[in-house]
Amino acid sequence: MPPGRMGLRADKRKKAYEEVAEAIRAQVFSGRLRVDQRLPPERELAESFGVSRVVLREAIRTLELAGILRVQKGAGGGTFVCHRFDKPLGTSIQNLLSGGAINLEHLFEMRLILEPPAAALAAVRAGTAGRCSLEEALAQAEAVKDDPPALRAQNLEFHRRLAALADNPLLAALCDTVINILVSSLQGKQSLDTSRNVYAFHQKITQAVKQGQAEQARRLTVEDLETLKKRYLQLGVEVGGAEARRKVG
Repeated sequence: MPPGRMGLRADKRKKAYEEVAEAIRAQVFSGRLRVDQRLPPERELAESFGVSRVVLREAIRTLELAGILRVQKGAGGGTFVCHRFDKPLGTSIQNLLSGGAINLEHLFEMRLILEPPAAALAAVRAGTAGRCSLEEALAQAEAVKDDPPALRAQNLEFHRRLAALADNPLLAALCDTVINILVSSLQGKQSLDTSRNVYAFHQKITQAVKQGQAEQARRLTVEDLETLKKRYLQLGVEVGGAEARRKVG
């Protein structure tokens, strides 16, 4: 992919990484790079812009801080297009959580409001490529099924892709934001057994989406989230500030 196709122009007033960041940002805002799309490998992308990998990394870091890109580590990782407005929203929710205004049940309640309808829309709107992306997420989860942190990350990636298939950027951004806040708050608190149960639900949800069964996809997503919520509460997991924490043993 030559640099010209990526829209990079020489501008002596700007540093190289700023030009690269601006070109990628323009691609995102124009829709040429879609939400949840994976960028090419680092070496290939650097060559396309005619810059070093050090310059490219600085550009990606700039866009990550702006909430335009996200960098995912581990199996199935890479650099992905993010939602343009979920960064400040996530910060606001995190502040509410830290300040004790919301708790674990509030976060799961929000997921139950947002994600089942998104799954139903995905069953109606997903094309062949979208359905393949869910199957890819499942395959990646299967490959790391005995590695709890990696499996947890892949289960999360499944929900991101499912929300994106609803073809509603605002809905996808809200889902992604709430998921990210919940996962960061529960880091290391999900058992391998729970992760495998979640994976089993994801297999069923994928089949429902592939077959265009909107109500089935919605119902299975509700069951998936309710099961996960119940498990966390049984473990007595707490999140949020002192005023909002509710421990259920």
